[in-house]
Amino acid sequence: MIKKICFTLTILFLGFSAYPQENSKDTTAILILDKMSTLFGELNSVGFNTHVSKDVAFANNFFIKEFTGSQVKIAGPNKFVAKITGEQKEDKYSYNGSQVAYYSFTNNIYTIADAPDNLIETFDWLYSDFGIEVTSADVLYPSFSKEIVSEMDYIQFLGQTTVNGQRVFHIGCSNDSVTIQLWISNDLYFLPVKTLITYLGEPYAYQYEVDFSDWEFNQTYPNSIFDFTPPPGAKQITWLNQK
Repeated sequence: MIKKICFTLTILFLGFSAYPQENSKDTTAILILDKMSTLFGELNSVGFNTHVSKDVAFANNFFIKEFTGSQVKIAGPNKFVAKITGEQKEDKYSYNGSQVAYYSFTNNIYTIADAPDNLIETFDWLYSDFGIEVTSADVLYPSFSKEIVSEMDYIQFLGQTTVNGQRVFHIGCSNDSVTIQLWISNDLYFLPVKTLITYLGEPYAYQYEVDFSDWEFNQTYPNSIFDFTPPPGAKQITWLNQK
């Protein structure tokens, strides 16, 4: 995210047109973001589900909506597993601290690659080298609040509202490239409930929206879920670096 802006958030472009775009950073909004980031910095493990809606280029000047869901388990500092389902795919990514494995249930193909020895570098490596956004959750970085303050020109607390029956704090951010909305739970945990990013590209803006649910903290996950063994008959392929 901010690392690729912010590899999962957004806001409606017109929704921010009524607000001033000069450099302005509200301390209440920053305090809420700090609370969220501090929580994730204190966790040993975290699990959650996501529902993602994103605009995907389909033809010249034409985007379509693509919907995916995921189940994610992360055990710091160097393990994760994510199962991602979409309209025409069912994929799994796993990382055991030394290698990342990808498996397509739909096509029964897989690939395995050596990876960095920690989560943050591995997530960045997957995105920068292969364009893969595994968790849709850059907000989980302990440094997220500092990075968004550094990258955004405008940060504002927009009040409280309700999302999916839950009371949340509403925060808006923007710079010349993106506008961002975050809805963070108004409870003891300050968890992300929804994020929405609009990338202000040419010729049209496009969006990436994530809903989070089913949070669990400091669970002990079996190491076996982070390892990968190819199923019978699976075909190994080569992971092509996009650089």
